[in-house]
Amino acid sequence: MKGFAGLMKSEWMRIRHTALFWIHLILPAAGAALFLWYYSFAKWDTVDKVRMYLQVVSCVWPFLSGAVCGMAEEMEADCGYQNFFCLPGRKFQAFLSKWCLLMLTGFFACLAAVMGFALVYGLFPGGDVYGLAVYLKEAAVIWLGQTAVYLIHLVLAFSFGKGISIGIGILGTLSAFLMLTGMGDGIWMFFPWSWSGRFCFYLLLYMAGKDGKAEINPVIVNELGICFVILLLLTAAAFLWFWRYEGRRTESE
Repeated sequence: MKGFAGLMKSEWMRIRHTALFWIHLILPAAGAALFLWYYSFAKWDTVDKVRMYLQVVSCVWPFLSGAVCGMAEEMEADCGYQNFFCLPGRKFQAFLSKWCLLMLTGFFACLAAVMGFALVYGLFPGGDVYGLAVYLKEAAVIWLGQTAVYLIHLVLAFSFGKGISIGIGILGTLSAFLMLTGMGDGIWMFFPWSWSGRFCFYLLLYMAGKDGKAEINPVIVNELGICFVILLLLTAAAFLWFWRYEGRRTESE
């Protein structure tokens, strides 16, 4: 555990002065500011505004995951994959620490995007449609829905490079929006990029009916169970892949 904590600290020291760190601060703030500016004069229903913002955040996140995982791989390649191959017996810890650190920075970025929006939007006329506790729960489910996405894009980035990770991230964002429609009913669980959007949507539905003692649909419970099983399988597959990983070869090599 002490060795893992040291690797986490090392990862943090490496990214805190890089674009990888600033992207987690600037993009959430810029996105929230853009929506708040538009909502200041848009004539939509106040509840619809919040729902649209949260769903956009959850569906755009796969693209951001693809970008930051690609940047993380480039940083590791520039260092010659030292943490992976120069630390005897700590190869898996190095991969786990990178995944955890990206998830941690993603959590704070998601928190900034959702809670920053909530605090300002609550000052708008009629903007107090949800309490801060609801926004906090939404930030949590959006973030949790990206657990598998970060893992997938780490594998893609370390196998094929940043370009492929970003490209799949763009496709993941498009699929996330599609899976929020009727097209995603019954199949969205098999597209990890869509998990955040569906989690966000289901939580809003539940909170809307909570005063009437809303019950969770058994179908949704089964769908969430499938997501959990898929996450376990993806995690096992990723670490089995990494066990054989020896670095990415470029065309110039």
